[in-house]
Amino acid sequence: MLKDDAPQHSVFTEEDCELLFDKALDKLYELEKNPTPLLSYLERFPNQRVGRYFEILVQYWLEHLTEFEVIASNLQIHKGKRTLGEIDFLFCHHNQLIHWETAVKYFIQLMPDCDEQEYIGPNATDNLALKKARLLNIQLPRSTRENLNHELGALNGIDSIRRQAFFKGWLFYSKPYETNSNCFSSLNSKHLKGFWIRHGKEELPKETEATLWTVLTKPYWLAPTLRLSSDGLLPRKKFTELLKLHFNTKESPLLVAQVCPCTSGYLETLRGFIVSPQWPNG
Repeated sequence: MLKDDAPQHSVFTEEDCELLFDKALDKLYELEKNPTPLLSYLERFPNQRVGRYFEILVQYWLEHLTEFEVIASNLQIHKGKRTLGEIDFLFCHHNQLIHWETAVKYFIQLMPDCDEQEYIGPNATDNLALKKARLLNIQLPRSTRENLNHELGALNGIDSIRRQAFFKGWLFYSKPYETNSNCFSSLNSKHLKGFWIRHGKEELPKETEATLWTVLTKPYWLAPTLRLSSDGLLPRKKFTELLKLHFNTKESPLLVAQVCPCTSGYLETLRGFIVSPQWPNG
């Protein structure tokens, strides 16, 4: 989601991700043929939170699909009897210790050309500016040599510590395919985009005759959904009725996806948040 322009700590960029992905391709093909190792690993960490599911997948990636040596994950940092916080991941590569803080976030652009603090989460208590500040100014600076020596003992053979934000997610716009010419400097211009509407105020995006709709369930928000059949998928009219039933009794936002036929079944082509008419004040 972010470009590598943070002055104090770096960002693990899109290009970095592509490089790791290419190196892991053979192992990924093996997992596609036989996903049992990954599925068995996931069963050890049953959790419905999107962020935790994301962390578990990253941990599997680091442990099984890279050449890195994982030193610690979810490492608690203490000062006396007080817990200062956690370090998400520590791993070694060529005598360098790398500290990752991971995040996967879904922010809605409240108004066109707004500031970072007006990219807010669907629950409206979180925003992009707050998350960036916490990630770069609070979480990443925890990996001082003093803190790590206190928790892990002396780390022999380590020449340096590199701190990186591993930040993924989607941003949602009222018109997601318009050119965002005023995209602020810290955003990767190719970040993942979706739409958002207030229920009863705006219509669902236009579609082809073969398009169907579905509600995306947690924790499976991370990648475009692929369905092998049309079971559970709804045409526009029935999906509109489902949305009406939801918002008649609830105000919680829904993450939804538009899916179209493909050679493997039905593949997501667009996703978006449907929020209540009074959001974000509801």
